[in-house]
Amino acid sequence: MAPISFLEGGVIAPVAAAGRSGWKGNTLARGLTPRVRILASLMGYGVTAFTIGWVLANRGLGADLAVWTRVGDEVRQGISPYHQVSALVLNFAYAPPWALAFGATSWLPGFPVLVFLLELACLRYIAGSWLRVGYLGLIPITGGELAAGQFNLVIGAGLAAAMRGNSRLAVVGALAKLSPVLAIREWRRPLAVLLVCLAVTLPVAGWWFDWLRELQYLSALSIGFPIPVTLRLAVGLVILAVWRSPRAGVLAAAVAVPSLTSYSVVLLYPLLSPVRTTSPAQKGASISN
Repeated sequence: MAPISFLEGGVIAPVAAAGRSGWKGNTLARGLTPRVRILASLMGYGVTAFTIGWVLANRGLGADLAVWTRVGDEVRQGISPYHQVSALVLNFAYAPPWALAFGATSWLPGFPVLVFLLELACLRYIAGSWLRVGYLGLIPITGGELAAGQFNLVIGAGLAAAMRGNSRLAVVGALAKLSPVLAIREWRRPLAVLLVCLAVTLPVAGWWFDWLRELQYLSALSIGFPIPVTLRLAVGLVILAVWRSPRAGVLAAAVAVPSLTSYSVVLLYPLLSPVRTTSPAQKGASISN
């Protein structure tokens, strides 16, 4: 009984308090008793741990980690990371600010662990609580994403932030996968982030043209599910036009992501997460700022 009591006080109570202070509860576990919710969450953690272990045992570290390492090495040597690599999976499609970030971090001995922790932190932000992290862990793709060394959960966190009214992180996601620009709901703060990204890349400004050429090269290749990105972009724009909801941008961005793979499912997770509500007084304050 002690673990249940601890979780009820340490997990359930903060979630309930958050709901009273301005979070709209989602329907992920509505109607279930606290004990059932806790057991479901713990089961999700078990599924996630098993999936991570299975992926690492059978496939090793994700191929994307090799991309980040290659890019980081070339950036530190002053070489543009945007060139056609014979192995398709090793090509790099993120914008220069990401390249500089990898140049600054990929040399660290614990770099794969840092990527894992960043993804886990973003999953926690998307879910809204550690209890809901367990719910999402019931979906095996969650553990697969955490083990893959990708940044889909980081992109998803940007979509969740935009859904909750802060679109700055969505700019970072758009510089990686383009489609998160569809989730941006206001432009003043995101524009400031974009200007900072441009400023830090001034010493390698030519890499932006290399990046555009790389995108053109990759667009001619078949990556992920064979559904044309132009068709999916059209669907995303229709979603934005007909669905008047903060969640519309999340769905549109997930549908229109250029490289649609099984791991892209995690971009939909913000649809299951809580949305912060804003009182009239808070709205007035945010407008005045």
